[in-house]
Amino acid sequence: MKMKKNPLMKGLLASGLILAFTAVTACSSDGSKHQSSHSEKEHATESAAGPEFSDAKVKAVYSHYVHVKNALISADAKEAATGGAALKTALLNIGNTKAADLAGKIAGAKTITEQREKLDALTAEVEKVVKSAKITGGKIYKQHCPMANGGKGGYWLANESSVRNPYYGDDMLSCGTVEEEIK
Repeated sequence: MKMKKNPLMKGLLASGLILAFTAVTACSSDGSKHQSSHSEKEHATESAAGPEFSDAKVKAVYSHYVHVKNALISADAKEAATGGAALKTALLNIGNTKAADLAGKIAGAKTITEQREKLDALTAEVEKVVKSAKITGGKIYKQHCPMANGGKGGYWLANESSVRNPYYGDDMLSCGTVEEEIK
């Protein structure tokens, strides 16, 4: 039995292929467009170094934020919760209750998906903290994934310029771009 060709189905199929191609090129796994060519050893060195702040309380906030972000990259919900709890305390120590509430929600979330959904709002608050502080050495890289949060996009802060996506982890590790250097 021979099937009739349906022009509507052909159009839908073509649209789907275009959308899939766009997603793949926007967040390709080879990292050629979005990621510096750092070795894992260089990445570990950059991650450990991080920026220096004149205020130890701000340094604690940023360090705990990076802990949360790295746990999300590794898809480790338990570790993200631990980091979220520590970050909440550090944020309360500087008097930022709004950001502390967001960190608490990550600490109390049941799944990695729920934790990742809170990251963009938390990042915006932590960004305000680090931008209002004096960075005495190093820099912070503000990075963005256009596909995060159902296509709305999402930001995160990192010690390194190479992209390691906390919204998707290993599924799309290098999806994203560096949008800004905070010095």
